[in-house]
Amino acid sequence: MGIREVVVQVADVAAAVDFYRSIGRFRLVRTVEHDGSTIAELDADGTRVTLVPAQDPGAWIVLTTEDAEGERAGLAAAGVEADAVEAPDGVWLPFTDPWGNRLGFWQDRSGG
Repeated sequence: MGIREVVVQVADVAAAVDFYRSIGRFRLVRTVEHDGSTIAELDADGTRVTLVPAQDPGAWIVLTTEDAEGERAGLAAAGVEADAVEAPDGVWLPFTDPWGNRLGFWQDRSGG
């Protein structure tokens, strides 16, 4: 289906926005308050890059799917455990690959 977004964990969201904008490939779309923290959504040539506050740096790759349960079954067959999380506008299925990389499937149910 494709990459929905890349989520990048940073210690300072405002400083990260300044950095990513300064290198010229990222455009600030918006900042939003979520669970008491500010997150920033950037656009990188059509790909959403979301900056979230975290003590440890890292990143998530979020893939789109039309069938989160089917993806979960496929992950289980590959020996990867994943539990779906229901959200108001979709289903989030986070998982870690065998090498420790963090990914997830997003099934949009917003109707939009």
